[in-house]
Amino acid sequence: MSSGAWAREFKDKTGNLTVAGTLVAVDDREIVVKLDTPTKGRELLAIPIDQLSEEDQKWIRSEENVNALANAGERHAWTLSNGMVVVGKVVDFARREITLQRRRGKLYVNDRLFENLPEIYRKMLPQIVAHFEKTKFATDSAFNDWVLAQRANSRTFTCDGVLLEFSNGDEYGIPFFFFSDADLRILKPHWEQWLSTYEESADKERALEEQRQYALYLRSQAAAYQENQAESLEIARLQLNMTAVAAGVVDMWEVVLYPGPEVFGFPISVVVYARNSDQASQEAMFNNPGYVVGPARRLSGRRW
Repeated sequence: MSSGAWAREFKDKTGNLTVAGTLVAVDDREIVVKLDTPTKGRELLAIPIDQLSEEDQKWIRSEENVNALANAGERHAWTLSNGMVVVGKVVDFARREITLQRRRGKLYVNDRLFENLPEIYRKMLPQIVAHFEKTKFATDSAFNDWVLAQRANSRTFTCDGVLLEFSNGDEYGIPFFFFSDADLRILKPHWEQWLSTYEESADKERALEEQRQYALYLRSQAAAYQENQAESLEIARLQLNMTAVAAGVVDMWEVVLYPGPEVFGFPISVVVYARNSDQASQEAMFNNPGYVVGPARRLSGRRW
């Protein structure tokens, strides 16, 4: 399905707000739209699915669109720093352990026979080992000599990077050190925040939710990159608050909030009803402690 097939005007449940753009990513909770009229710092907008109109929800969850979205980006080529090209779909950040062990004369990688791995991964594995061993394998036989020297001992390497889904449905972790600088500008933003939730969070439910958000952001960046977007796009999360409607309140305002020093997260576009920009900013900040208020604007015509 072409990118034009994903262009749409999305409406919220009230019908008061319309967002015009192209759907670039979706999971079970949110969609991400590349805005037709972006502003710097908010070229991509994440919208909770349950805040969309019934018509939009039905469209997103239609069998045709679910299948098409599942395959979107599957054939994208990522250029690695050594010139190799890996074709796959970016699905998530990852910290993965790769364990190599020789058994009965054959090499196993995470309990899978080396010779049964995809060809591209068989080519990458010696370079992964070389990176951590701080050496070089000039030939395949040099790598085989290293394997033989380990005898039956297992060796484990911890790799930070992204998960790529190959055409056969298998997912493999590709370390960051493999990617070109251009690709890393797309793939690596927010890695540190994802890792902090992976390692440190005591609130497991919140950590899983944050990891979901970062994974969706990563897929959004990759999808936008596939459309020949030369630079990294910034994502903001739409937050609708329609409970402030009162007599005489007729204006809808958007307030942009930025994460404060103690907050890991994305900018938030908070939409509220208020009499003026000060009132809108105060309400937005009250509902999002730790965030710093940015620009506020009246939504003319209720259309993004």
